Amino acid sequence: MKYNDSRKEEMWLWFHDNFAPPEECNPSMSAEHGYQYVCGGPYYATEVLTAAFGGKMHHLLIKEVAEDLELESHEWIVKEGHAV
Repeated sequence: MKYNDSRKEEMWLWFHDNFAPPEECNPSMSAEHGYQYVCGGPYYATEVLTAAFGGKMHHLLIKEVAEDLELESHEWIVKEGHAV
């Protein structure tokens, strides 16, 4: 368990169930353009969490979890078999 706050833990687990760093998709890398997102994306933690939890979680909770996720990766892809 990462958080003592169950609301933060819910968002963290949901995000990791549905999203992954782009390296997990084996994206092609271009020196000029960075990742080429063949699996879709990139998605950003703050935007995704706000869309999914904005109506039921306080924005400061979302911000804290998003900042923690950004320590792992700044961009994300949707995991295979999951819809956005």
